[in-house]
Formats: sequence, structure tokens, C-alpha cells
Amino acid sequence: MKYMERRGSGLRKIVSETEKLPGYEEYLKPEFFSTPSDFRVILKNVNYIMSGSSTHETTHDTIHDLALTQKQALLLDFCTEARSRDEMQSFVGITNRSHFSKAYLKPLLSSGKLKMTIPDKPKSRSQKYITAKEQ
Repeated sequence: MKYMERRGSGLRKIVSETEKLPGYEEYLKPEFFSTPSDFRVILKNVNYIMSGSSTHETTHDTIHDLALTQKQALLLDFCTEARSRDEMQSFVGITNRSHFSKAYLKPLLSSGKLKMTIPDKPKSRSQKYITAKEQ
């Protein structure tokens, strides 16, 4: 439709305006993801305070979310070479297959950051995963 400019100044503006908000921390920086079919922006609520939760619980949740993101980043680095699910789980120290799938594998696959080596057979026992090339 050609309504959007091409230079990307809107993305810089989103980041700079978010940084000006009270309560902003570096871990709350907006995240941008794109695949051949879509573009996603994750804006984290800098004003979010769970009602009825203590500062300790909120801090614990924030630390947990950061650890999750860091482990996902480690997995992406680890998977520059095709790796099996068991290798990936072992690498990040997670033994529960269901938790690993829900918290790590599925989000990375749906974001397009991780790809299956045999996409036609997602449940194949020979299935491996590799980090998607940046475009």
C-alpha cells in the first residue's frame, strides 16, 4: 500500500520513547522479530505491578523471565550446528521434556529463530533443530 516509510525511523522512535518512560530498565527494551510472513514487536509494560504480589515475587518473576531469555539465546548459539532435542535440553540443563518444549522449543520455532531440519516430519526421531539464518 506504500503508506509506510522505508527507512525504519518508527522502530527507533519506539525504542527511544520507551526509554523515556518512568520505571524503564534495559531488560524492558522492545524486541523486534521478523519472518518472511510477519513482523512482531514485543512491548513490555514498564508500569506492570501484579496486584497482591510482593516486590520479592515480582523481582523473582523478572529474574526468571531474564533467565528464560538468556537460555533461549544460548540455545540459538548452540544450534548454529544442527542439534537434537535431547542435546539442546542437556545443554541448558532442563530434564522435563514438556517444559522444555513449551518454554523454549515452541517459542523459538514460532518466532522463526529456530528451524527444523525435517519440517515435513516434525515428530521424526531424526529431527534436529538449527538456528535460522538472519535475513
